[in-house]
Amino acid sequence: MHSTSSAAEKKAVTDAAKAAEDRGWKLSIEEMTIKTDALKAAGIIVLAPSSELKAGLAKIGQTIALEWEKSAGADGAAMLAAYRK
Repeated sequence: MHSTSSAAEKKAVTDAAKAAEDRGWKLSIEEMTIKTDALKAAGIIVLAPSSELKAGLAKIGQTIALEWEKSAGADGAAMLAAYRK
């Protein structure tokens, strides 16, 4: 946000961003539920991911993030550092 924004403007943007985030998560969960129910209705067994699968996906994500960080330079590194906080 621009440094010349007033406190009220900054709060309005922050509040709008929080509302958008909350709405996005809600819609994502609703869509996941619809898709999972459709799979189950088609006779597909839907299981929670194993800890092995989660660990493997996390490792892949770390590799991709490191590769991207190297190609994105200092700005990319700063973005990832902020994201990881």
